[in-house]
Amino acid sequence: MNLLHRLAETWGCIIAGYSRWVVSSAPITFEGELPSGGSIAVTWHGMNMLILAVHAERKPHPYRAFVPPGMAGAAMLGWLRSNGMEPVSLPRDGEGNPAAGLKQMARALREGWTVGIALDGPHGPARVLRPGALWLARLSGKPLVVIGSAARPAVRLPRWDRHLIPLRGAQIAIVYGEPIMVDRRAEIDEALRSRVAGALDAAEQRAWAILSSHSRY
Repeated sequence: MNLLHRLAETWGCIIAGYSRWVVSSAPITFEGELPSGGSIAVTWHGMNMLILAVHAERKPHPYRAFVPPGMAGAAMLGWLRSNGMEPVSLPRDGEGNPAAGLKQMARALREGWTVGIALDGPHGPARVLRPGALWLARLSGKPLVVIGSAARPAVRLPRWDRHLIPLRGAQIAIVYGEPIMVDRRAEIDEALRSRVAGALDAAEQRAWAILSSHSRY
């Protein structure tokens, strides 16, 4: 591993440490829950910091997530490991065999792990669903669970995913949607994509509504 990759991995560790420090003392409202027996937890990329920290601090459970290639992947590697989670490497677009990563995730699901996937990640476009999580749900027979999240006060990074950074003292809301099953014979078509993306948007809107109701009181 070269120096730049080591620095990127260290930066990922710092991100994990900060987010867990914020979450450790935060009041969190949960609505719904992950099913037992393995599930595919999906969110938008911009909410990753918040959701991974909440999972690591409040709902510890065996957890795997994909790691992209390059410097971003090195940072994600440190981030996941510092959260007590296991990374699964992805090849560059057009190179290698992405099916190998899907098979690793399918094995983890059979063993009862939670698999986390950003539906629009790792490079976007923002909030445009990519089909990898749907393929994994079809391959494994395990449910997709959308996770909506919100935190206030927080800031948004000026980057493609508008990443949400919760601040110390933030109130947090996490909303787990109803499990979505994808039949092994199902088409990964626009109707299914719209259903999953719509469910995630609704869960996120619900999380923000929970925080708004708290502020009124």
